[in-house]
Amino acid sequence: MASVTLEKPLDVGGPLSRRAAALANVRWFRALAWRALRDGGPRAELRAANARAAARIVLRQAKRDALVACLARQALESPGEPLRRAPDRPSQGDTAAPSR
Repeated sequence: MASVTLEKPLDVGGPLSRRAAALANVRWFRALAWRALRDGGPRAELRAANARAAARIVLRQAKRDALVACLARQALESPGEPLRRAPDRPSQGDTAAPSR
């Protein structure tokens, strides 16, 4: 008896792969910052600060890309309605959503 298996196509270039790439880049930059401080080379603090800043930039860009993708998906699904921005999720340290 033959078994039937369905293979799910890879999400190359899709939102999941972009998110995974952004998280991998953030982890790499944070590890680079830690190594810079640990090795104690010349200007270690400056190199660590630059690596942490790069990680923040990558995160900010990934969040912006996700917002744009959400708005584009919403525009395609309901072309006649006005666009609504997705609600901001509180960060891990916050207890309530920010008030506007």
